[in-house]
Amino acid sequence: MSAMRAVRPERTNWRDMELSNRHRRWGFNCPAVDLDFLMVEYNLGLPVALVDYKQFLAQMPNTRHPTYRAICALADREPPLPFLVVFYWPDVWAFRVYPVNETGHKQFKYGEELTEREYVTRLYRLRSLLVEQQILDRLNNTKPPKEANTCS
Repeated sequence: MSAMRAVRPERTNWRDMELSNRHRRWGFNCPAVDLDFLMVEYNLGLPVALVDYKQFLAQMPNTRHPTYRAICALADREPPLPFLVVFYWPDVWAFRVYPVNETGHKQFKYGEELTEREYVTRLYRLRSLLVEQQILDRLNNTKPPKEANTCS
């Protein structure tokens, strides 16, 4: 049995609102966005996907907005990365995936509902890895609740 490696804890736990407010003074032609939870999924220091995580009560973003077009442009550089919007249910740790770019559509169906086990297995597949059984044993195997389909 291999030794479990710990996931690194959150490093900062804060945002600098002063910088955000100051950036607004730089003018309309210097746009930027403070994303809620955009993550770079990576392996061995190389990115494998860009994922915009949102809690299930959030609204589906307009992926044609310049913010999402900019992220898509990053994801579509060589080699292209899947860019996904992923809604999650923290009570059951289930996921609904919305691929944004073509590379994302090659990996996930639009609105695909996955259990935690299924989702983590797919993240490992993006890394060309298999999930260890001891990790799978700790993950939930429940799909998103039907009554909470707020983003379909």
